[in-house]
Amino acid sequence: MNSPTSKFSTDDEERLEAVYPSIACTTMGKYLGRLYESLPHITPRIRLSYLVWIPPTWPIAIVAYSWLKLQGVRYVATSSGVAIESILTRHIVTQIPWNEVTEIQVDPASFQSFYRSSDIIIRSRATAEPLRLHAVPFAERFSQLLQEAYRAAQATARAQEQISNRARARQLASAVPPQE
Repeated sequence: MNSPTSKFSTDDEERLEAVYPSIACTTMGKYLGRLYESLPHITPRIRLSYLVWIPPTWPIAIVAYSWLKLQGVRYVATSSGVAIESILTRHIVTQIPWNEVTEIQVDPASFQSFYRSSDIIIRSRATAEPLRLHAVPFAERFSQLLQEAYRAAQATARAQEQISNRARARQLASAVPPQE
């Protein structure tokens, strides 16, 4: 007798989202971000430094952005964990499965207001050194996605364990001969 869950598998990895780091992860990007935030606001949303510094420095920013897209990495959230992979080759640089994650948090000290990016720190049981996702644009949103995927993976693991325990109990019950 086939149960509805007999054909169900969680081994298939599904890509949830890939995020590319901001140029704030480079030294040049950090310098440009500080420069762009250096002068006061002339309106609630526009700083004087945007008008003064962006026109002469945009070629530098374009070169840094292009280099980052050609030689950089992307941060990938999947159904099985979080990974850092090379953009061009898709080679996985490092990966942490959800069952090893202990904490996911946004580092407020790394916030870059011009780029609206922060670092995300992922702590793991397996390594003493936490995984740091540098200069993630809109880091709070991506952190929320990571936390939801982590909770979903935990719930799935608990459900699979419960299903396995029930199946084992059924096998043991069917293996016992009836008593007369």
